[in-house]
Amino acid sequence: MPVTWRSEACDQYPDPESGAFIVRLTQAAKHSVNIYGEQPYTSPDGRWIAIMRSPEADPRLPPYDLYVADLQRLYIQAADRNVQSILVATAAWSGILYYTSADKDLIRLDVSTLEKQIVWNRWPFPPELMFQSVSPDHRYLVGILPQASYESALIRVDLKEKTWKVLLERPEIFAAHLQYAPQTGPDAQFQIMGLMNRGKKINHHWHMVNFPTEQPGTCYYVVDNHGGNFRTFPSGPPVVRANNGHSAWIASTGRIAFSTPWDSKTWQLFPEWPQGNLFTAAAGEDAPRVFQAPEHRFNHVSVSRCGRYFVCDSYPEKIPGPCPLVVGNFKTGRYRSIISDCKATCGGPACSHAHAYFTADNRHVVYNADPYLIGQVYAARVPDGFLESLE
Repeated sequence: MPVTWRSEACDQYPDPESGAFIVRLTQAAKHSVNIYGEQPYTSPDGRWIAIMRSPEADPRLPPYDLYVADLQRLYIQAADRNVQSILVATAAWSGILYYTSADKDLIRLDVSTLEKQIVWNRWPFPPELMFQSVSPDHRYLVGILPQASYESALIRVDLKEKTWKVLLERPEIFAAHLQYAPQTGPDAQFQIMGLMNRGKKINHHWHMVNFPTEQPGTCYYVVDNHGGNFRTFPSGPPVVRANNGHSAWIASTGRIAFSTPWDSKTWQLFPEWPQGNLFTAAAGEDAPRVFQAPEHRFNHVSVSRCGRYFVCDSYPEKIPGPCPLVVGNFKTGRYRSIISDCKATCGGPACSHAHAYFTADNRHVVYNADPYLIGQVYAARVPDGFLESLE
């Protein structure tokens, strides 16, 4: 069948501070969201992005429609109208997506061509297997499977051999947020980062209970592609009081960026870290490095493909309120807003979260907003000289 592209796009006013040209890419009377930019679901040339659509407030939960948008022509096209997997897996900026279809097959989709391929007929895993990340060589897919015993298993699926193995089994790793480090080359040592909720565990029915542990609180960990060399990042108690659960690898440096919460009643940062709430760290370090931006309260974190820049939403003191999207340079410490108010309401549902990320070429920042209650996807063109101003 011929592919019929259609436009739902509408130009918006340029941002009054940065001058960024903004386009709303979607307009249907269903919630549309980009897929959270911890691992941007975009093509290597920066032209094509993936969008989820559903009447539910969190379109990432099945069933949902999967769309592809062309940032050059500002058209969108449905790639699959009945996705059944919880979330979609990818390797960052590869443009290759993995999900399960209505026929329970594992599908590989190339967002640049809309070409689909059945990778695994009759996918043998239950829907509870939350797979989120694929190795840079696209051989391995990883996910978390909660079990009746309240243990959660980190499972690595070999897409070439059609086999699987448990890499790690612990009660606190159910929150997933799994991400393969974006490494390349024949000698790349693939690393998998995930989130731990120490002192909490769930079973296969998603029933959560607390249990005593020496050091409760969330933190990030990393293991190698065989489940070995388990290490934690200095990302939770006792180093920092807590974290938001949002993080991203900084290119192939072995470091991650993550954000921490603030006092919701006073809007104050942790007194131990008054300089800001965005940190970078490597596994095994004693303490993270803070990115100094004390006037901001960063939440969702995404890092550019080059690893030089981040983009975060900065939550307002009172919700709903103005929510800028802030771009910073890790090396220089300089930062400024590319969107002075993205209009995301920052509530509970995913459709109200900005989830901003850079396309692979750093030419666009893609984000969500729900100023008129229904979540839509927007793209802001990075103005000439904007990134250079952070040098």
